[in-house]
Amino acid sequence: MPLPPPSALLLAPVVVLIAYMVLAVSGFGSALISIPLLALLLPVKLVIPLVLVVDFIATASTGLRLRKDIALQELKPIILPMMLGLLAGVTLLVQLPARWILVALGMFITGYGLYQLLSRSRTRSYSKWWSLPVGLSGGVISGLFGMGGPMYVIYLSGRIAEPARLRATLSTMFTLNTGVRLVLLLLSGLLLQREVWVAVLYLLPFMALGLFIGHRLHLRLTPAHIARVISVLLLLTGVSILSKAFMSM
Repeated sequence: MPLPPPSALLLAPVVVLIAYMVLAVSGFGSALISIPLLALLLPVKLVIPLVLVVDFIATASTGLRLRKDIALQELKPIILPMMLGLLAGVTLLVQLPARWILVALGMFITGYGLYQLLSRSRTRSYSKWWSLPVGLSGGVISGLFGMGGPMYVIYLSGRIAEPARLRATLSTMFTLNTGVRLVLLLLSGLLLQREVWVAVLYLLPFMALGLFIGHRLHLRLTPAHIARVISVLLLLTGVSILSKAFMSM
């Protein structure tokens, strides 16, 4: 794999810094920012395992900080369908050509950005039966794009009212999700790329700095403010990814 351009070496740390500030503030959203933006700078089959390793370290450390607030009873019904979905998603990631993964990623990001931007904030309660389709679909999206978080956020926010418990439970959900994906991507060979581990070592300090800043911003910013910024960023990024994908065809 050729060396990344100087612009990627300069911009990737900024992307990672912002992504993990968002994770520390809201308990989710790092992959929603890091994967689409890094996919504009680096090959998508390098970006997904790279972000996976960094995400696992970040979510595990965040989950340990918040472990006393975890709602374990809400996680148990999701785990099995999530694992089945992850297996299907990673299989698609390995088999599909990179350009079609990029197209699908751009469509998913643009659609979710529009949904978040246009939807009104409202509280909705979900039955536990929703854990099956949520776990399965979130697993497929996580395995293919590394970005199944929105499915879990929508479902768990309809099950857990307390912000602290929701943040802690989401962090634990993402740690479990990334842990299973680590094993699957290792078996698939995508984690055996030397470039992945070089990039991880390069970007880890910026992840740690982002978490450090984000934990201190947590009390000053509301989740609504963060969600609005993420929505606009996702919309712009999704359009950029689709442009890149179609130009490469």
